[in-house]
Amino acid sequence: MADTHTVVPVEDTAKPGVVVVAVTAQSSKTAEIESITATAAKPTTDTNYTDINCYDEIEIEDMDYDEDEEKYTYPCPCGDRFEITRIELENGEIIAKCPSCSLLLKIV
Repeated sequence: MADTHTVVPVEDTAKPGVVVVAVTAQSSKTAEIESITATAAKPTTDTNYTDINCYDEIEIEDMDYDEDEEKYTYPCPCGDRFEITRIELENGEIIAKCPSCSLLLKIV
């Protein structure tokens, strides 16, 4: 089995400003198992919403709820409405989308 080496810069606390390199070795199988475990441990809704450029942030109470379609809506500047379903919210989604333009709305 081939070994993989990981190089990690570590600051030397005895000498501030000096960076040393720590090298660790592990078998390929161990690295593969750790990678799979880390991926499986992440929830499916683990989205980095800080990277998404949203038009605005609003509270769910400010949205209109359509009981027949089970979705929340909010006016979009394009004239249409942002939409998010009750099921999407229950599944952890917090971004409402406008079906007519590219704007997104974050629900806080």
